[in-house]
Amino acid sequence: MKRLTHWTAAKLIRDHERVNDLKVRARYGALEGWASILVNLVLFVVKLLAGLSIRSVALIGDAVHTLADSATSAVIILGFRMAKKPSDKEHPFGHGRMESVAALIVAVLLFVAGVEILKSSVRAIFSPPSEQAGLGMIALIAGTLVVKELLSRFSFHLGDIIDSAALKADALHHRSDVLATALVLVALFASRYGYNYLDGVMGLFVAIIICYSGYSIARDAVTPLLGQAPSREEIKEVEQIALAHKDVSGVHDIIMHSYGHTRVVSLHIEVPDDKPPFELHEISEEIEEKIVLKRGGMAVVHIDPINKNHPQYATIDQAITAIVSQDDRIGSFHELRIVGRDADKCNAVFDIALAEDTDEQEQYDIVNSVRAKLSEQFPQMGVVIKAEPKYAYSVETSSPAGGDHEA
Repeated sequence: MKRLTHWTAAKLIRDHERVNDLKVRARYGALEGWASILVNLVLFVVKLLAGLSIRSVALIGDAVHTLADSATSAVIILGFRMAKKPSDKEHPFGHGRMESVAALIVAVLLFVAGVEILKSSVRAIFSPPSEQAGLGMIALIAGTLVVKELLSRFSFHLGDIIDSAALKADALHHRSDVLATALVLVALFASRYGYNYLDGVMGLFVAIIICYSGYSIARDAVTPLLGQAPSREEIKEVEQIALAHKDVSGVHDIIMHSYGHTRVVSLHIEVPDDKPPFELHEISEEIEEKIVLKRGGMAVVHIDPINKNHPQYATIDQAITAIVSQDDRIGSFHELRIVGRDADKCNAVFDIALAEDTDEQEQYDIVNSVRAKLSEQFPQMGVVIKAEPKYAYSVETSSPAGGDHEA
């Protein structure tokens, strides 16, 4: 099926290999959406007529589920059309998140359909239908199950090709219909042996499957809308690009935003403070260009000049390393700056990265604890500590001298 999906995409979608192009992505969405609509409309008619003929609430509910697939596929098409719109005054980052909005609408429609089928199923348990399904009808419904499974795989493969949560959500919707139809087949077989009440019971399971599918899709759709945390692999990719430059000794405060496939990255790099400003500017622009070439979107690199020649630098650095290594809640410290040339009277300024589950009170206590311990060793030195916000990420492993320090 995967090979057939790739072949179909290559034949029907212009520039099919440009999967990050919003217009091409919209074509993928249209292909999946229209294929789903046409197939589901045919299956809906077949299931509905069969369900009405034997008054099977499970089969009628399955038909409604299939019809809902058509509606949600229409939402998918609309969502991709909206997502390909260019940025405008009100939406400067474009409309890429409409894919997630489309998936969320799919989830809501699923949940509503599930609740309605749940009500009908409960009534059918207490007032089961008396009709039985013939073997021909059972074979026909089994055939719809096979068709729907093929459609589900087709949608999954298209979603994998362009890495689309919306298409994968629609595929999951199709898969839930497959499971629902399988339960209906059990009820149809059982009716031939007098267990008509199982029609309502299986309808109940169908409703639960539909509602859970809606929940799963909504969960996955809401996360990128609220602001999804980047993966460790994404963070490492940006870190490695920056650290590959010979003058960069540390990377921290990496912040990533995603607006569909429009990505915005900002980061701080630590460089020697004895380089002229124009060289530092060239370093930042070079790293920005490499990140954009690798990831697309845009990148902003902030320069943090570090003075390692202060007479107290090594001593203070070692003291901080020893202190933070004693607290498991501190992941690392970085951007150590010594302000003031006097060896006895100066200020130490640095950032610390805390564990993700650290609350505000713990953050306050940790900062004060580190400051107090440093002040004991350097009574004449001022200490300024900033805890990184949770949306800023830093290198967790040791970097070259002067970079991030692992606790």
